[in-house]
Parts: sequence; structure tokens; C-alpha cells
Amino acid sequence: MYEGEDALPDAKSAKEFYGKYEPKEVLGRGVSSTVRRCVEKETGDEYAVKIIDISEAEHGSDIMESTHSEIQVLRMVQGHPYVIELHGVFESETHIFLVFELLRQGELFDYLTTVVTLSEKKTKHIMKQLFEALLHTHDKAVVHRDVKPENILLDDNLDIKLTDFGFARILRPGEELYDLVGTPGYLAPELLKANMQETAPGYRFEVDTWACGVVMYTLLVGCPPFWHRKQMVMLRNIMEAKFTFGSPEWDDVTDAPKDLIRRLLVVDPARRITVREALQHPFFHRVTAGERPFSGRRMFKLAINCVRAAVRIQRLKFTPEALPVSVIIMDPYRLKAIRKVIDACAFRVYGHWVKKAEGQNRAMLFENAPKADLMRANQTLTVR
Repeated sequence: MYEGEDALPDAKSAKEFYGKYEPKEVLGRGVSSTVRRCVEKETGDEYAVKIIDISEAEHGSDIMESTHSEIQVLRMVQGHPYVIELHGVFESETHIFLVFELLRQGELFDYLTTVVTLSEKKTKHIMKQLFEALLHTHDKAVVHRDVKPENILLDDNLDIKLTDFGFARILRPGEELYDLVGTPGYLAPELLKANMQETAPGYRFEVDTWACGVVMYTLLVGCPPFWHRKQMVMLRNIMEAKFTFGSPEWDDVTDAPKDLIRRLLVVDPARRITVREALQHPFFHRVTAGERPFSGRRMFKLAINCVRAAVRIQRLKFTPEALPVSVIIMDPYRLKAIRKVIDACAFRVYGHWVKKAEGQNRAMLFENAPKADLMRANQTLTVR
């Protein structure tokens, strides 16, 4: 184990890691880290291990310092169902091994890439858990500073785990932060002002709430609210909270999630809804039919859908029955469209329409010989 004043408390040696776990395939890579699936040899339980390279001469000390800070934060926020669980820390002179619980569904970002958008029901499920995770971390005086779909992991039930506390900081009472960290599209206006304006105040926990608004917007329509190919334009949109609920993407989204997003994406952090207040928003509580506000657009769409359904039901009697090929071969006259084709072909072969005589199965037509063959047979008989 790495010995020195910067060694991690309670960290075990890398030799102990390899004695207890067997590393498997790579799950992901970062600038200075690799995430692998690993199996505990004694129990067969699966985990994810983040292997951080601290051997670089130029940045090794910075990486080690930030990793130690992340581990300290992780140990403070442990014990919540929606926060990633750290199972063990192992350290050598060149690497630090962080063993986490394994979530097979991976990142929320990857899931969103697959499905493009989420329903209001699934969005409600995920956002409620995210707010509860942040309420826990904020109560522990920890601000995450990098809330985004890439840092939210999913299990098989779409329950989340908030992860990657590399940018997280422990805030003392009254303390404000000024450093520029995070992901551009999720940065809060006050965080940008703290770096652009010398007289601007610092920022606190409210930056996580802003990021939740960006995440929620993205989940519902599959694109972020402030993105622009020119980053300066995107940053200006963030500073002004310039976003829209454009058509047609937002036409089917109800008013409650829109209202919550509006309250989250507020430029002034003092007026922005808190995590605790967000959990009390009507979006997370069932609204009865009598309490639901009237929406002319919603009622008009409902009427249109009812008319469409009635027309489709009426047309069912004119819709051909779906039949397998084997049935058509045995009873080709069962389907009207095929019957017309057969009759047309029969006319060309026999020179007259084949009528259905009483008690006769029209399928017997195929047991008859074509007219040309009968003529040849008669000629043969005549010659003989």
C-alpha cells in the first residue's frame, strides 16, 4: 500500500484487491481512469471497480488529491438508496482502486440515447429519486456540481444511483464557491457569473437544482434546453434562462412538468425552487380529475382521437381477414381479393367465367385441366 502522509485512511493495498477480486471486462474509460466489472472470489458477487492511474509525473498529485476528496465525500453520503455505494478502497504507489456496486443498465444517458424520450410517468419516477438523492447529499453539506444523465446510473427497475462525486465539495456554513467546474450545458447562471464577473457572489447548493431542471427537460423531449452549436450563444442562453417549450415536442406534455421546469430554471438562485420544495410539487403527487385544470387543447385532441377510433372500428368490416399462406392454398376462395384474381386468371385460361354451381366447391377448379391441354388430348384421340 502507498505509504506517506497522503495515504488514504482505511485503504487496503492493491495486492489485497487482487487477492479478493478478479477484474473482468472494461465497462468504461475516463481521462485517467478505467472502470471494469470485477467478481468477488469468495462469494461470486459482481461489482464495478474504478481504477485510477496516479503514476503520471505531471498530474499525478492533482489526481490523487481529487480522488482523496471524492472518497471523503462518498463516505459522508453513504447509506442512501439512490446514492452509489462504495464497497472498498485499495491503493498502491501507482493506482487507486474504488470498488462500487454494479448497475447493469448503465448510465441514464445511454438509456435515453436508446429510447430518445421518456414518458411523464418514467420521468417522474427518475426525477423524484434524483431529488431525494440530492436532498440527502445537501443535508450532509455536500454539493455535487456535476448532475447530468451521464452521472446517473440505472438498475433493472429504472431506479437510479447518483454517482461520480469527483467535482463534489463539502460546504461549510456560509461558504460560497467560485471555481468553474461541471459540464457546460448544465452549468447554472450564478456559477458562470462567479467566473465572469469579479464582483459577482459565489454559488452554493442551488447549482444542483438548476442542473435537475436541465436533466428533466432533456428526459421529456430528448434534447437539452440551452444547447447551441456555438458555445458562447449557449452560455448566453443559460445566463438569461432562455428556453422554450416548442411545438410539436411539448404538445403532449402536461402543464405540471412544465411548471416544475420553469421553477427550476430560474436565473436568481434565491428565487429558484429548492430540492425539498421540488419534492412537494404537484408533478410528484397524483391529481384527481376534478382538480385537474381545464385544457382546451387537450380536450380537442381527445375528441379527434375518439373520432379516429370510431372511424377505424367502422372500417373493420371492410378490412380483409389476415390469413396464413397454408389456409389460402387449401381454400383460395375464402378471401375476396384473391377470389377476384383467381376468377380473372380462370377466364384467361378457360375462355369463360367459372360459375359456382349448387353444391360445388369452386376450389375444384384447380382439379380441372386447362383448355389448351384438353384440346391436345382430343386431337390425340382423333388421330388414334
